Amino acid sequence: MIPSLKPVVWAAIAVCLLLALWLAYRALTADSRTEARLARNQAESAAQSGADAVNAVAGAADREAASDAITRTNEKDIRNAEGADAAVAAPANDAGLRSLCRRRVYRDNPKCLQFANPR
Repeated sequence: MIPSLKPVVWAAIAVCLLLALWLAYRALTADSRTEARLARNQAESAAQSGADAVNAVAGAADREAASDAITRTNEKDIRNAEGADAAVAAPANDAGLRSLCRRRVYRDNPKCLQFANPR
């Protein structure tokens, strides 16, 4: 009976066998493909996270520098204002200096070193 099958039937059987072999191969190698895809995605995510962290740090540094520049400008404006040379009570003067000394830009200023813990 097998020799009497038509060539079309043999071709269909061959295609089915090839399809079955291909599906078996895909099933056996699915884990390695999945692991490779996951590793690639993790590497891409790590690189993106690193870039985001660098941008966040750079942004924070820029904001801090801008804040420090404003503080310096404010100090100059206050010191150059009319009446800035008038006497100020020592406690008020100390409180003002302590508040400035909490800012990073002034921490190493000699006037700030007189306070116990300006940081």
